[in-house]
Amino acid sequence: MPNRMDREVRILWSGGWDSTYRLLQLSQQEGIAIRPMYVRDHARKGMAAELAAMRDILPDVRGMAKARLLDVDLYDRGAILRDFPDEEISAAYERLAEEFRLGYQYELFALLCKGLGVRAECAVEDAERSKAKTAIDAQCLLVPCEDYQLGGETRYRVVAKGGNRDAELVFGQLDLAMLGTSKVEAQRVAQELGWMPTMRKTWFCHTPINGKPCGTCNPCKDAMNEGMRWRMPPSARLRYRMWLLRSATAKLNRPRSD
Repeated sequence: MPNRMDREVRILWSGGWDSTYRLLQLSQQEGIAIRPMYVRDHARKGMAAELAAMRDILPDVRGMAKARLLDVDLYDRGAILRDFPDEEISAAYERLAEEFRLGYQYELFALLCKGLGVRAECAVEDAERSKAKTAIDAQCLLVPCEDYQLGGETRYRVVAKGGNRDAELVFGQLDLAMLGTSKVEAQRVAQELGWMPTMRKTWFCHTPINGKPCGTCNPCKDAMNEGMRWRMPPSARLRYRMWLLRSATAKLNRPRSD
């Protein structure tokens, strides 16, 4: 029976590819208790699919885990904004959103972790399209965490590398272990370790159509561009190609400024 004094490790989990891969890695670490955290946004169409994916995935991970995997802690977007306001973090996030088009979830993660007084892993992966990684690379240095090899990956925290502390304020409560891992690399390792049946249950689309990926939201575009095209149904691939055509046409028709 697992030791009830196991060290607790929190991870922000969405039921998606990157965070599920990291959850599987952590699950193989003896002597820890993993506490997944999920932020509910009832306005986002993909939330129900993410929650369903997590319900399907949890038994799989528990069945192969050496760590103790706890139930998912659920938090609501509105409650976070109401209960854990922080003007400095929110202002920093707004500037990052304007400069890097950073997703709103990172403001919520920062407010939640600071409000709870905890650190949590966040699966910011190695990808050219990752706005979070772009912001971190631009404004921060990476410092290895004390337990930097937990779960078989080097875990980092961020510190500002100049006078601009915006990214440090937003990402400062997060531990980052996926910065050197692409989706394709995660797939290779998952295949070697027999994790693919579980990884195939992950979800990524923000605006599903008839229960399937849409092909045009940002996570779907990422899948198409980062070696995950095989995850997209034909309907989503067609919508993606149509989006590319419309984007190219709009660019050609855009008035030129002299």
